[in-house]
Amino acid sequence: MMIFNSNGNEVRGSTIRAPNARICARQEGLPLAGCGNSAIANKAMRHKTLGYAWAIAFALILACSRVAAAVEQFKIGGTGAGLGTMQRLADEFMARNPYIRIIAVPSLGSTGGIKAVVAGAIGLAVTSRPMNESERGRGAVQTDFPRTPFVFAVSTRSKVLAITSEELVEIYAGTRVTWADGTPVRIVLRPNSDTDSRIIRNMSSAIAKALEAASERPGVQFSVNDQDAADDLERIRGAIGPSSLALIVSERRALRALALDGKEPTPRNAVSGIYPHHKRLFMVTGTKSPSAVRRFVAFVKSPAGRKLIEGNGQWIP
Repeated sequence: MMIFNSNGNEVRGSTIRAPNARICARQEGLPLAGCGNSAIANKAMRHKTLGYAWAIAFALILACSRVAAAVEQFKIGGTGAGLGTMQRLADEFMARNPYIRIIAVPSLGSTGGIKAVVAGAIGLAVTSRPMNESERGRGAVQTDFPRTPFVFAVSTRSKVLAITSEELVEIYAGTRVTWADGTPVRIVLRPNSDTDSRIIRNMSSAIAKALEAASERPGVQFSVNDQDAADDLERIRGAIGPSSLALIVSERRALRALALDGKEPTPRNAVSGIYPHHKRLFMVTGTKSPSAVRRFVAFVKSPAGRKLIEGNGQWIP
């Protein structure tokens, strides 16, 4: 190709030819006067290029708007015992449904999770207790979720593998202050109103009395939620405290669930009644949940969802 100057003369030594001004002017509907002037040709080209740019920008905006409109999003929260499993379920669900996004909110607790669902702040809550009548009356719907063994846990650095009810009484009462290797015993407690504390009190009257004494002892570590308790059990040397098998497995925690009174806290043993302590979990949604939430709940109940649940320290009754 060749280039011509403003007088129409060929510029030697070039391999590119500028568009003819007369042709450009005619194509763009511009006056032909002075069509030999390169300024008119340049103006015509700028005009055409600007039009293309606007067309492309509009197409991109439209495409992005359609994609944004196609993406549905909701949040999940609630008790920490079930959040790890919920996150794994959500990850698998999103892999199968790329236009639905699920965001896990840090542990809100059962009550906080239910309130968040009712307020519309989250789409689904997992709880460790049934809803009360007041909560049902505010427009929340409860669905059974899997169950998981309730356990006493220590760090995987600990040499402790098992414990007895009698030893728990001594630990909570403060009469057993070291482990067999001489490591000081450090108890991690939950608030008295927490589900974990209620389960411990229901184990026996002796344990309940010792737990009450422990909660009044100065310097005892209190953990506000399930994740905080797991953090403290991993962090504090010689610590022992309540947790759930679901949390330990699903969050890949460096914790060991202790055998209690010679019974291993496995889902199989919990189903058969050999290991008697477990947590009931529930899913809570609004009465008018978005389609994305309903689809996720259906996935949780599907064979693929059940397989994930059963692989994370839980069972479905």
